[in-house]
Amino acid sequence: MAKKKPKYGDAAFLEYAKKIVNHANYAGMPDVIGERGEIQWEAPSNRKTGKFKDTHHRRREWWRLKAISIGIDPSTDSTWISKTAKAIHPFGKKPCKTCGKELDIAYAYPNEHLFARIRKLPYIDETFELSEVEHICDLIGRLDERFGARIYNDLPQLFVTTSIKIPNLAKDFDSWDEFLRKIYIPQEPRMLSPGAMSNPPDRLDGFHSFNRCCRSTADTGRSKENLKSYVTDRRVFEYWVDGDWVAADRLMGQVRSNSIFEQENCFNSAQGGIHPRPCQADHIGPISLGFTHRPQFQLLCKICNSGKNNRMYASDVRLLIDVEATGECVISWFAKEIWDRRKAAVRDAETGLRLSKLLRDNRHTYMLLLKKLLDRGFYTFLTSLLHLEAADFDPAFVGLRAVNHLTHFDSIEKKPRTTKYANEQKARRIRIAFASLADYHRKENRNAFVISNKRSESNFSKGFSELEKLRHATNDLDQKIAEIIGEKRVSESALRALASALPEVISVNSAAFSSVRDHFTRGMREVAIELDSMWNSDRYVRSAPGEIIE
Repeated sequence: MAKKKPKYGDAAFLEYAKKIVNHANYAGMPDVIGERGEIQWEAPSNRKTGKFKDTHHRRREWWRLKAISIGIDPSTDSTWISKTAKAIHPFGKKPCKTCGKELDIAYAYPNEHLFARIRKLPYIDETFELSEVEHICDLIGRLDERFGARIYNDLPQLFVTTSIKIPNLAKDFDSWDEFLRKIYIPQEPRMLSPGAMSNPPDRLDGFHSFNRCCRSTADTGRSKENLKSYVTDRRVFEYWVDGDWVAADRLMGQVRSNSIFEQENCFNSAQGGIHPRPCQADHIGPISLGFTHRPQFQLLCKICNSGKNNRMYASDVRLLIDVEATGECVISWFAKEIWDRRKAAVRDAETGLRLSKLLRDNRHTYMLLLKKLLDRGFYTFLTSLLHLEAADFDPAFVGLRAVNHLTHFDSIEKKPRTTKYANEQKARRIRIAFASLADYHRKENRNAFVISNKRSESNFSKGFSELEKLRHATNDLDQKIAEIIGEKRVSESALRALASALPEVISVNSAAFSSVRDHFTRGMREVAIELDSMWNSDRYVRSAPGEIIE
């Protein structure tokens, strides 16, 4: 009987392994193929028997000769083998064997040393998420989007170490992005950590199979306490809902950084109980349920904000209905139908929770639609859903104040952005939105319930067919976007060129894209009709105590 071939983990990791094996940089690597025709990725030093018991030692000699060939002296440099692994790696990043998430091999990710400093900033609280798998430049971009130019006064103290002095940089994103990528990260500072630890000759490519994202669970030798993950699904929802995300982010930052709000009481303070100040910015309608990311928040204390847990209360629904009466849109296009059908039925906490569950399942159905678009390579159409145009302006709030525990302002002054930062911001949004979408669907054991019937699928198929007919018009841009979300670092000039080209292509195809979205809207309407018919079903009426809505 033939021996069963081993499992390789995530499919993305297997594809990566094949590329490495066939890459010229690893030519001559000993014992690449095992007895069963499989890639022999691992070469542990404790293998005592068998045909490949000496593979570890043979590979170590291969690494020694490779080091010498590229000018690294193993006899004088104690870190020669890890330096060689980093120097010859052809992509600069690798997927995780467990989950497939792709991370840089460089020291490009914030660790607990940096997080400890960030949390001491007076305007940072739990509503600003910190993730150990977010590239440091993306984190700086989010800080800029949320808190504006003031962050550049604090960055020097955040990044300084005994071995690295921070130069006098301009107070803008472009200057810090260039400094971090070209000078700071290559020095492997103690405030940052690599996406994957070097591990030659044990692993064929010279890096641990499990990336930073999964080492706390996949590698039992690592401490979970040292590898805490602050990753949530919130990011992916934020990118794929409607709304002026730049203005919303900036106002969210104002709640923590503007003294106007320091002494404001929690929205629920009249109900009694303990409500510590200062308050946090709460989306009245959770973006995780499809509500727009718009510049208005209710002020909740930390306890109430945490307890709300991405669900709707009757008071939230009443507030949003009142906002709608003024002509403002509070719900994204894909969730509007189910919201309109059931918002008037919310009378108490139980019906508010029921509507939250309906919106959750509606949202997951929408996320699956987006994943199908991603898999088919309809990148240009997907970017039309990201509201990239918001990045062209820097918002300032006139008459900012708190009224009845809600943020209010008289108007928003939007100063046009003329620097390359706006284009970088758009490109970063595309890259992270697409990556977050892929990560969302990689997660196992998700409590997901997808609505699908012949009517919804028929409408979705019509949208896909129209997009196929548009391939000739979007193909060039689709390919450029594919490069941005791909495995290689794209140059700044390429990023700016893409961001510059997007508005025209989207504008030229706006009528066609609008027609496509009409099909998808009709499909989501059919989803809403079916969800609406389930209002009194056990799935939505019954809830276990303390149930968490993702």
